[in-house]
This record gives sequence, C-alpha cells and structure tokens, in this order.
Amino acid sequence: MTRVLVIGLDGATWDLLKPWADSGELPTFKELMEKGSWGGLRSTIPPWTIPAWDSMTAGKSPQKLGYATFMVKDGYKFVPYRLKRARQELIWDILSEHGYKNIVANLPNVYSSKRINGIMVAGWLNLGKDDLAYPQGIMEEISSFCGEYMIDIFDVDLEKGIIVSGPQTDKEYLERCKSLFKNHSCAFDYLINNKEWNFAFLVFVTTDRLQHRFWKESVLLSHYKEIDEWLGKLVERLDDETVLILVSDHGFGPVRYTLNINELLLSKGYLRLKKEDKPNATNAVFRFVKKSRLLPIARKIIKLLPQKTRERLIKKARPVGLDKLNIEWSNTIAFAYEPSGEIYINLKGREPHGAVSIEDYETVRDEIAKIIESLEYNGDKLRIKVLKKEEAYPGSGVFDILPDLVIVPTDDGVQAIDPKIGHGEIITRNDGSFGNHRLMGIFLAYGPGIKKGQKIEGAKIYDVAPTILHIFGLPIPKDMDGRVLMDIFEDDSEFERRKPKYVDPSYYERKKADEKLKKAIKNLKLKGKI
Repeated sequence: MTRVLVIGLDGATWDLLKPWADSGELPTFKELMEKGSWGGLRSTIPPWTIPAWDSMTAGKSPQKLGYATFMVKDGYKFVPYRLKRARQELIWDILSEHGYKNIVANLPNVYSSKRINGIMVAGWLNLGKDDLAYPQGIMEEISSFCGEYMIDIFDVDLEKGIIVSGPQTDKEYLERCKSLFKNHSCAFDYLINNKEWNFAFLVFVTTDRLQHRFWKESVLLSHYKEIDEWLGKLVERLDDETVLILVSDHGFGPVRYTLNINELLLSKGYLRLKKEDKPNATNAVFRFVKKSRLLPIARKIIKLLPQKTRERLIKKARPVGLDKLNIEWSNTIAFAYEPSGEIYINLKGREPHGAVSIEDYETVRDEIAKIIESLEYNGDKLRIKVLKKEEAYPGSGVFDILPDLVIVPTDDGVQAIDPKIGHGEIITRNDGSFGNHRLMGIFLAYGPGIKKGQKIEGAKIYDVAPTILHIFGLPIPKDMDGRVLMDIFEDDSEFERRKPKYVDPSYYERKKADEKLKKAIKNLKLKGKI
C-alpha cells in the first residue's frame, strides 16, 4: 500500500540548497534531486508561517482561508487568527476519514492536538502542554526515548503574537537550535519507526530560526549538513511503496533594507498620532547616538545610571508598536500592524472611525503604493513590490478583513518590514548578516512513480494537498485552490494514468456523517439495544 512521508523544512530555499548539493556538500539532497522531481514552491502573500502552512495543508489560498497573517484585524485591534476563523479541514482529516493512519508532528499551524486516526503533536504555537499531543500518553512515550520534548527555542505570547523569551546570546541561540534539532529528529525517528502510518507530516523549524538570526554560510551549511545526514539515514529505511516529499512554507534571504512602514505613513500624514504620542526628545537623542556610532560609549554610560533611571530611558527610546500608540483615528488614512507588509486603509463603513470614503479608496491606495514604490536609499532606487488586495487575493472584497495593500519582500526591494514607531528613519540599512522570508520555498518528490531528475516550474503552496490526495487515489474537494502536480509523475505510472477526480466539498461532509452513523449503530449493537 502506498505511503506518503512529508518532511517540512521551515524557510528552506534552493538558493542555499542547490549550490551546496551541486558541490557535494549535501550528498543526500543531491541524490534526491537527481532521482526525484524538484523545484520552487511559491508561498502565500505575504510569505509567512501563518497562513502558509494552513494553505499547504488545506489546499486553499489566504482568500479562501479568510486570513493572510497570524494576527487578524478586528476593528482597530488585532487578534490571533484562530479566534476569528473556524479550523479548516486539513489533509490528515480527510485521510483519517478514509481510514488512513496518520502521524502529524510539529506543524506550526497545529496549535492544539486533536483526535485523528493516528498521532498528532502540536507545533510551536501550542496553547499549552495539556493539548500538546494526541493520544494521551504519547508524549511521555516520546520523552522516555528522546528526553523531555522541546517545543521551540522561544516562548510565545499567543494572544499578542509576540516572542516573550528565548536565548539571548549567539552562543545560547546556536546551542538551543542544536538541542531542538536533536530532540525533534529523535522524536520523528521514534514515531515513524515504531508506529503504524500511511501518511506522516513532520516539520523542522530550526532552519527558520537559524536563518533569521544568522545569514552566514558557516552556520547554515553546518546545520543543513546535519539535516542531510538525517535524511540520508531516513532514505535508506524507506520501502519501495513510500513517496517522500520535502517542502518549505516560504523561502529566505539576507536582509539589507528594512522599511519602517508606519514611520513612512506618519511622515506623509497618512497616520496621525495624538500629541502625547509624537516621537520625543529621548528618541531623537538615541537616534543621533546610533547614527554617530557612539552607541558603545552610550551603553557604558547608561550602565552607570541608577536602575530605575536606566529602565525608564530605555523604555522611552525603544520603538513602539501600533497597539501601544494613541492614534488619532478620525484623521488617520492608513496603518500597519504586523511585520509582514500588510497595510490597511481606514475605510468608512468598515472601520470604527473610518476616514476614507469608498469613493476615495482607490485613489488613496494608488497614492500610498506610488510613494512606497518610489522610495530610495542614499539616491539608490529600491524596487519595492506592492500589491493591491485583489492582486494578492483574487476574489477578495473591499469590506473583508484582508489587507488593502501588501508589500512583498524581494531581493532588490526591501526584505523586512517594521511597523513600530520611533526609528527616526523610513528605510534602515542592514548589513545582510541576518535573514527574512522570501516568496519562493522548496518542493521535492522522490520515490515510486516519481520522475527522476525532473525540474518543475509553477508549483504553488496550495498544490501540495491535492497532489497528496491524488497519490492516495482520493477525490479532491472543488473548494481547494491547488492543482495536482501531474508533471512529477513518471509516464504510465499509476499516478500518471489516474486522472484527478474533483468532488463537491459536501462529498466529504456526507462521508463523515455516514461514518458517524455507522459507529453509532455499531455501539448500539454492542450494547444489545438493536
């Protein structure tokens, strides 16, 4: 019987993997590319963890999901997406309903485990250890074999969508990542070697964590070599009925320019603050010190100050987010919240204190997009890519909660967005020593029925779910936005001969209802009631 094993490498990019594979640094990746089908995997817009993993596992675009970022707009507040949208039916739910055994471990979009036909371990957005894993007792089983299970290198405040604690020094950061990879690779090995499964989806997040902090070959190559070695051992154990798929939720690259988006909107009069929240003298002094390269001296002086004075100074000088600003909403035209590049228009009839009429909506969007696209740094034009809502999310409406404009990270534009106020500059020049997300992730398929040495083009993140359903011979719900990646299958293979079958979403709803009825009848028979 066919099995599918999906390994997720959060943030992996062919920009790193292919040169290292070609040079022989990553022999397993090289072998998989030569004996499988591979290519880029276009992520969601913006290319962020949420909604990317949801789009991948639901087969749906952000527009269909109803959210484009982790924090979604609720008036002028922003709340975690899970509070505003119902949980989607994901690939393992469909497979469970058809009797397939599943192992799902460490996917970032799984914030709490649920009952499936198999095993589920939640990812780093987990709400609490009580619902970390299903079934009961599996976490103790894993921990007895691998040591106490680690969720991530950070602790996250899920209500605010921010990291609240984690490693402080580079050394501690590297050590935590190394420990996390060792812990997760052990857990994954234990599950796939000792448990029954037809479908498994396992995700490593250390790739993302390291690339955010260090865009250095010495650090990243060392880690990918660890992954390559683990993959090599995994491939040796695969039987001739298992299809292996490697994916990432988005790509990655170095950060050279950061756009401080609310600083721009503030400077152009689109964002208005009440008088008490306007940048203060303390901010100006710290900005001058930073630009004058006097920061090391200033730090030494600050350390000599009384603790309360020191804390007060640092607090005043630190850039602050939208949620901590006293905004004059009735005179605000546009605003941004997350570091993912989304911009919202303060539209009348949609926002509590809207200032832009529906007649002016298009003009305002055009103005803001033009300003952003014309930005320069020291006379050098930045080729910043800005998309309107309907370009990023076809079929979206003016009055939904999706962003009105989205800035897409590109190598020749800006690579990071900072919504905080207090930087004192619109564009921050970075040295490229740390990384951030890009639009193009990775896809690779290897195993029986898969073409060898095939480079594919045009794959999108929501093509993964329908392709997996097709491999299992299951019909694809018509509300999935993705397509089956038919070009990965060998000519005349079972997968290639089988034509994709599409069904109304109610097909699976009816099937689920039928299964519940069968179970209820079976239970009644066992109790002697019928």
